[in-house]
Amino acid sequence: MNNLKKLSLSVLLTGIAYTSFAIPGVDLKAGIGYQMLSPSGYVNYDGDNIDVENDLNWDDSKSVFGYAEIGLPVLPNIRVEYLPTLYEGTGNVNKSVKFGNISLNYKDRVYSKFDVNQIDVVAYYGIPIPIVNPKLGLAVKVLDGNVYVKSLTTQQDENVDLTLPIPLVYIGFDINPPMIPVSLYIDGKGIAYNGSSLIDAKATLKYEFVGLPLIGNLYIGGGYRYQRFKLDDVDIDGKKLNADLKFKGPFVEAGVQF
Repeated sequence: MNNLKKLSLSVLLTGIAYTSFAIPGVDLKAGIGYQMLSPSGYVNYDGDNIDVENDLNWDDSKSVFGYAEIGLPVLPNIRVEYLPTLYEGTGNVNKSVKFGNISLNYKDRVYSKFDVNQIDVVAYYGIPIPIVNPKLGLAVKVLDGNVYVKSLTTQQDENVDLTLPIPLVYIGFDINPPMIPVSLYIDGKGIAYNGSSLIDAKATLKYEFVGLPLIGNLYIGGGYRYQRFKLDDVDIDGKKLNADLKFKGPFVEAGVQF
């Protein structure tokens, strides 16, 4: 995460803390964490399927993520999430394939990366059911980044820029057993349309500390995230992008709730 992103996240969290004391009846949450995601699946850009594990040898993505949430009377709760991801590696393709404007020959040494920022904006209402606390709403996930592939054998390369806003359905459960400081938060976002689909789900186990004056209720937690991006003939610069990519892995998180 570059300095501008770190500064923006710091300003956001500071602003939330100030707002929570300035406006009665406003509920706020904010957190920051560390996510590891392992990739699998294939990508195809106007050519042939390339396996990201066996052909491209992508490494795990390891990154800092953050979120902020505001709850207002009558209006839906608003949650903003930011997750940067970077998958890259150097491998040997096990067959001759075409990727965009370049051709990769059998056993070519290939460098590639999938560098994408995920920005989610969620609007939801909580359903007043004790202990389980269901949530239901709508979301938009913006995928902003690029896919880059280069043959180190022939020096040919191809770059695919992505800016995809994707509408999603959101559902969540905030399970708070009485009399213990441990809670389980499960949420998921998803959509399926015309052969393409997206799933982003995670489960977080939290331990909540006693509330502190002027600080709020601090918590620490950890969990597991699963994502699947299935793209079917998505038009990018006049070419068709197809992919079925899965990302999954653990994370740790700390935050505050006012």
